[in-house]
Amino acid sequence: MENLEIIFENFRKDQLDKFVFDELKINSYEVKSSHFFDSNRQEDIEFHQIKSIEELLSPVGTGNVLLEQIEIGSILNDVMIIFSFDNDSGDITFNFSESELFEGNVSEIKLKAMKIVESLISLKDKYDITKIRIGFEPATDDDSCLVEIGTEKVDLERAVGQILS
Repeated sequence: MENLEIIFENFRKDQLDKFVFDELKINSYEVKSSHFFDSNRQEDIEFHQIKSIEELLSPVGTGNVLLEQIEIGSILNDVMIIFSFDNDSGDITFNFSESELFEGNVSEIKLKAMKIVESLISLKDKYDITKIRIGFEPATDDDSCLVEIGTEKVDLERAVGQILS
């Protein structure tokens, strides 16, 4: 069984707190495990200790959080979110088992993929995300990337077809 990844590339750091706390509504109760490094205090911390992810990852930083579930157009279980940020922007990677998408009958799988892609397009526009890559781990590699959502208008049917093929 492989893992799927959804990568938000060049996500603006000043939108991070709004995205994590208001959009995704991540709270401590859904966190199975987490790891961040507070460069100011020079110590490892966990998600429940964070007041501002933007501040924590400044000037640069990384961290991860494993969630019981998250909704991105559809509910996904056991999702690892990895944050990797430079001075002004960075990548947010959602990593989860392919079974979260590819289990069920064909129409259920297609509907789930459609809802996820629609949600990603909406998030891309709302947060001015440069590029979203969807694929098998590592989706950063062109060989394992199934769909890339960039600046051009997205053909939803075609994008879903590429994911499901």
